Amino acid sequence: MTEYIKSISHLIAGLKFLKQEAWIHTNIEVWRSNPEKADFYYLPWDYMQSLADDEVFVNNDGLELPLALRDKNLKEWMLVNVLAHISNSINWKMESPQEFIDQVNYYLEFDTFKR
Repeated sequence: MTEYIKSISHLIAGLKFLKQEAWIHTNIEVWRSNPEKADFYYLPWDYMQSLADDEVFVNNDGLELPLALRDKNLKEWMLVNVLAHISNSINWKMESPQEFIDQVNYYLEFDTFKR
């Protein structure tokens, strides 16, 4: 099943319930311009495999996605386990979601963790 995640705070709160090896998808341009406005989609591999050929499309990157999400301009963004590692490295009593955004962007730029 496709799981729509409407905000960064919902994404962070739900990470522990998602398969760790799955991808989170988002519109990268929205993430880059205003991460707090980004929404996210969890599309587990087994769900994608269960869809019929007429229920999927191939995006410009060659990624198969559910046809219902065609207008979202989604791309594979981050693995759940990477996001979980970042979330677990943050002291949520002292830091805000902005620290999560900063650490995700650091990871995207350098392909390594900030902490």
